[in-house]
Amino acid sequence: NDFWSSVLAGAEMAAKENNVRLEINSPTDEMHIDEQNQLIYEAIEERPDVIAVSPSSKNENNKALLAVKTAGIKLIYIDSKTDEEIQDVCVSTDNVAAGKKMAEPMLGTIDQTSKIAIVSHVRNSSTAEEREIGFREGLGSYESQIVDVVYSNSMKDIGYQVTKELLTKEPDISYLACLNEDSAVGAAGAVKELGLVGKICIVGFDNSTEEILSLEEGVFSAIVVQKAFSMGYLGIESAAELARGEKVETYIDSGSVLITKENMYKEENQELLFPFY
Repeated sequence: NDFWSSVLAGAEMAAKENNVRLEINSPTDEMHIDEQNQLIYEAIEERPDVIAVSPSSKNENNKALLAVKTAGIKLIYIDSKTDEEIQDVCVSTDNVAAGKKMAEPMLGTIDQTSKIAIVSHVRNSSTAEEREIGFREGLGSYESQIVDVVYSNSMKDIGYQVTKELLTKEPDISYLACLNEDSAVGAAGAVKELGLVGKICIVGFDNSTEEILSLEEGVFSAIVVQKAFSMGYLGIESAAELARGEKVETYIDSGSVLITKENMYKEENQELLFPFY
């Protein structure tokens, strides 16, 4: 998707500028955790200086990631992390802070009768859990009005289907928080098909072309945009510094911004929405 394309573009630029060889591998999708683990083991066999990973699970990648460290290879997390502190460096969005931002567009109109739902992505992933925690914190006393959490498995068609089923089951829902790109695009499709544009406040995550168009059309009230290009760049720049034996901060926040229809045309936000690779 567009998020990972931007991450990889930043990674490739950092590799070029730091004169390092970068090899990129990926499982079929974020649900294929065993496939990702196999790729990690294969990477260990190549004996690189550093392996950078975006763990698909908080705990199901731990054995493979511990093998990286046992082999004496530096380990960087990009975007997500595990429940064990295995890594040397983590470069990611502060997902709790980003989740709190998702609540901001809702607070002006929400009341004690409002029903809220969450369209998340991958159950048991650190990004999904932390964004949900942040969103709940951002809602404050309205957090108890969340009626359901559904999962897209990071697939747009599943996001569309689970949102359609949710809104059919709970027609009084008036606020939706969608915690990644695929969840947001799928949910927006369901809202449009059901004729609920303008009747439901939807906040999305990430900045695919489909999301930007939906923001312009008023389907989304806002989107939280990660600095994906910076995340990839900083991840591989940190890898190069580790390989050279330099000191690197153990956690680097790559940042996020809440973008609305009103502020999307500001120059700094246009650069985030349409990054030049």
